[in-house]
Amino acid sequence: MDAIENRTTLLRKASMHSNIPLTSLSNHLYGKTRSRKPGPTSMLTVEEDQVVVAWVLSMPEVGLLINL
Repeated sequence: MDAIENRTTLLRKASMHSNIPLTSLSNHLYGKTRSRKPGPTSMLTVEEDQVVVAWVLSMPEVGLLINL
């Protein structure tokens, strides 16, 4: 990256030499980033996990059996 920033190496040549896609190298150099869509987290919080555990443990009390 230093050689590119100092303009001593062409971007295409640096891309080929480092085996990094040209667009990725260019985007990194010029600060372009792809915005990501916000979405739900893929993991439950501790509180959410406790609610699920309590629900599963209460199922036999209402007549639903859970086979593991």
